[in-house]
Amino acid sequence: MDLLIFKTKLKSLYPVSRDLVVADPLIASVIVLLFNFDNKVFVLMTRRSKQLKIHPGEMSFPGGRYEEEDGNLLNTALRETREEVGMNFDESQVSATLPIVRTLTGYVITPYVIILQERPQVGELSDEVDEVFEIPLVNLLLTQVENTEYKEEENKYVYWHDANRIWGASAKILQEIERLRTI
Repeated sequence: MDLLIFKTKLKSLYPVSRDLVVADPLIASVIVLLFNFDNKVFVLMTRRSKQLKIHPGEMSFPGGRYEEEDGNLLNTALRETREEVGMNFDESQVSATLPIVRTLTGYVITPYVIILQERPQVGELSDEVDEVFEIPLVNLLLTQVENTEYKEEENKYVYWHDANRIWGASAKILQEIERLRTI
C-alpha cells in the first residue's frame, strides 16, 4: 500500500471537516494514524484502561469526547491524542475526515486520518490508556472475521491483534479504510 497515493485518494473523497458542534456528551472524535515503518504501513491503536467506566479494556484509536472549548471535533481529536498518547499534531497534518460511526452505547464518533511517512514517537500515556500498539495495517485487515456476538448490521466484523479483539466503532473505521484501500 502506497501511503502517498492513499493520502491523495482520501483527501479527494473525504475533505477535512472543521464544522462547529452542538455540545453533547455522546459526541467524540478519534485520530486514525497511519505511518510507514520498515517498508510497511502501520496503524496506531490503544487499549483503553480497564479502570474506565465506558469501554474499559477495549482496543481503540486515540480520541475522546468533545468539550465545548474545543470548538470543533478536529480539535477534540488532536487534544485527546495529545492527552492520551503524548503525540502533538496540528490541523495541517490531518488528511481526511472519514464518515461518522456509531457505537452500541450511543456515541457518535468522527474519525480523522493522519498519514505520516515515518514512524512517530509515542509520548507519555495517560491513565486512560493501558498500552499503545503499532500494528501492520495489512496484517490487521487480514484478520477480519464476521462478528457473531451482536446483530450483524450493527457490528458486522471483528479484527484481531494477537489476543486483542477490535470491534464496534474501531472495526467500522478499519472496514472503511479497507474499502478505500481497494478502490
